[in-house]
Amino acid sequence: MLKRNKISTSLLVFVQLLFFFCLPKVTSANSVVTAPVLIVYDSLAIGTPYEGNIEALQRILASFSSQVTITSTDKYEAGTLQKFSKVITIHNLEDIPHSSEAFDRDMKSYFGDYMHIGYQLPQLVAQEMGLEVQQHANDTLKITMGQLTEDSIMAKNISYITKFKGTPYGSSTSDNGNVSYPFGVIQGRNAYIPYMVKGNVSELATSFVMKDWLHVNTTGQNYVLLNEIYPFSDLDVLNEVADRLYNAGIPFIASVQPVFSNFQFPAMQRYLETLKHLQSRNGSIVVNAPVVASTISPDIAGLKSQMSAFLDVLAQKEIVPLGISSELYWTYDQHYTDYGLSIFDSGIVYDNRNIRYHTQRNTSSVFQSAMYTIQGKDINKYVNASKIRDSLPMNTAFVYPFPIDRKEMEATLDMLLTSWTTFSDFKNAEHTVRTATNELASHNGHLQINGQVIALNNKMAEVDADHTYVQEVKKSFKTLFSVQNNIFIALILMTLLIFMVFLIIGYRLYRRKFMHQEKSL
Repeated sequence: MLKRNKISTSLLVFVQLLFFFCLPKVTSANSVVTAPVLIVYDSLAIGTPYEGNIEALQRILASFSSQVTITSTDKYEAGTLQKFSKVITIHNLEDIPHSSEAFDRDMKSYFGDYMHIGYQLPQLVAQEMGLEVQQHANDTLKITMGQLTEDSIMAKNISYITKFKGTPYGSSTSDNGNVSYPFGVIQGRNAYIPYMVKGNVSELATSFVMKDWLHVNTTGQNYVLLNEIYPFSDLDVLNEVADRLYNAGIPFIASVQPVFSNFQFPAMQRYLETLKHLQSRNGSIVVNAPVVASTISPDIAGLKSQMSAFLDVLAQKEIVPLGISSELYWTYDQHYTDYGLSIFDSGIVYDNRNIRYHTQRNTSSVFQSAMYTIQGKDINKYVNASKIRDSLPMNTAFVYPFPIDRKEMEATLDMLLTSWTTFSDFKNAEHTVRTATNELASHNGHLQINGQVIALNNKMAEVDADHTYVQEVKKSFKTLFSVQNNIFIALILMTLLIFMVFLIIGYRLYRRKFMHQEKSL
């Protein structure tokens, strides 16, 4: 009997393991799974046109949910290359070969996927790809990738691909002879992009090459993102924007600033009622990362508890945040990741503006569902307004800062309502936010709190503005101080009265004396 029970238990364990490994895992509908990537760079190129292109590359990879480890050639450690199946080197220095002996030695025995950006293309890679490159000292070029195009780009010492094997991507057209060359090439496991600069169309064009090199099969979606929304913003304008976008059939994302205290204040209650209204108007709520004023402030030390408290207050109002938006450097910080980003499985990644690391590291955290951002006004520089915009390779949020007045509101709405772009609804994908108390999620287009679907209600509750912001404390000796005050007031009045009497008497005596002297004369 005991032996039979052991056999039954073993079979049960085996069946459970079989189900665990064989059943498909549920992942986000818009998530991608990519291998970790190593970036090796020679210089940050500060003060040159290439400054910032490494950060731009990191942000593109983040939008594909790629975990990135970054190192300079100076700090490269032998054997690191063999730990990765995908490696990118980016060389911003043209005339100085700048790679360590350890890296060159490891590169000779590396057989994973390799991408090279910029100068100093390894000879071995050039041979494998059948590349021949021609350099122009100074040139004006036009870059085209699908519907994206930009003219009159000034470049110094730019390289053009004149011969290659494999698949070409886009085109770089030189004004010198009006000749077109591929913007980039993929051949087998190798990829090459000769020119990438942050802030022009080459940054977006790189994402097309990157997607295929990473073997990403999902299709990118376009989203509208309204950011810079605070409790002290003009909430009436915000409600009107939401109503007009809803009537036009345009879903949007609202990136809202968290509040860590004073939840009972009328201003906060009006803020919550507005967020609830946005949600009912096909708006998806994401929480913006808190502003880091100091890396040693109490707010940063208690980041997780404070973020969780704000999320729980939203849940009480049946408001369901679906992600977090933050600057890129947050994903390279251990503290911000563990106590802030880890609550969310979906993230929107901005450019770095004000870097304040707490515990910096060289490996990024990864969102299951990530999104690239571009300013809404900037995309018009690269796409003809009369054309229907194709989506970029990655999920992309077109950012429109919250309008500060009605004139700016009309300009923003006009830009959106006349756009040919098809925008997606963020909540149609799978997103989850977890605190110790609540699980907030979207599933099949429905918002859920702890597994229960919530109803979207656009009715806003009236908020009483009559509120005592400073609580009155109990006063000791109130009666005594009141009597003393009355006595002091009476004494002061009597003193003033006596002073006036003496003043009048003095005036009369002086006048009588003056008149007596006149008669004597």
